[in-house]
Amino acid sequence: MRILAKLLLTAATVLVTSAYAITSAWAAPPVRIAVVSASGSGIEQEIVDRVTNSLSNLSDVVVSTVNPDWYIVCNITEQLDPGSGSIRYNGSVITKTAGGQILNTVAVQKYNQDFSVGGASQLNKKLVDNAARDVINSASQRVVGPIQNAVIVEMETRERIIKGQNLADSDQYEEAIALLRPITPDTPHFKDVRDLIDEFEMELDALERLKASAGKASKGRYSEAIAILKDVSSKSKRSKLAKQKIASYRALMARPAKKAH
Repeated sequence: MRILAKLLLTAATVLVTSAYAITSAWAAPPVRIAVVSASGSGIEQEIVDRVTNSLSNLSDVVVSTVNPDWYIVCNITEQLDPGSGSIRYNGSVITKTAGGQILNTVAVQKYNQDFSVGGASQLNKKLVDNAARDVINSASQRVVGPIQNAVIVEMETRERIIKGQNLADSDQYEEAIALLRPITPDTPHFKDVRDLIDEFEMELDALERLKASAGKASKGRYSEAIAILKDVSSKSKRSKLAKQKIASYRALMARPAKKAH
């Protein structure tokens, strides 16, 4: 999880300067989305083009096949049967993370019947074209709304992760934890955020133990200070310091007591 937070922080520190605006140094990076066709069919590609055009108008989205965060995969199967006169389209448009987690699925189904044909006759081109057009319109319109909502959740999550990590870097763990707790399972980062909260709670405990032990040691109560520090997690970044303090307090305990004159 620390890797995710650091990656977001690295991206957030890049200043984007233009003649009109300067992006905040701590702004969350936009969501990179690749919109792709599963089989390369004409219908799939037209859906890809329409979705790409719609997403290009969103300020928090970069449409690119280079290092995408998410993929939108259009997979439409065409089944034309001149013998029965059936015109059928089935498929889906799936939005998923680069790691494979499904964010949204739009199912596509369309069935037309050409009653004017039979045997080996060809299907009515207009009916076929209309069915294809309906599929393209339905899929491209239905997929954009859920993606917009997912992007809003993603950006809010990224901003909370970045701000939370900055607070934690300043030892403001309680504030960082409070910022991350509202993040819900609606985001693909939920498990990672839970891990980050656990990490911050561990570091908060270690920090409080170091402070408490210092208070005990200042009063000469070294054994109590050592007992407090022994429970600092070995995974904490303060584990090394805690061990050094324990060794120091033990050395002070080992000193011979001064004789009263």
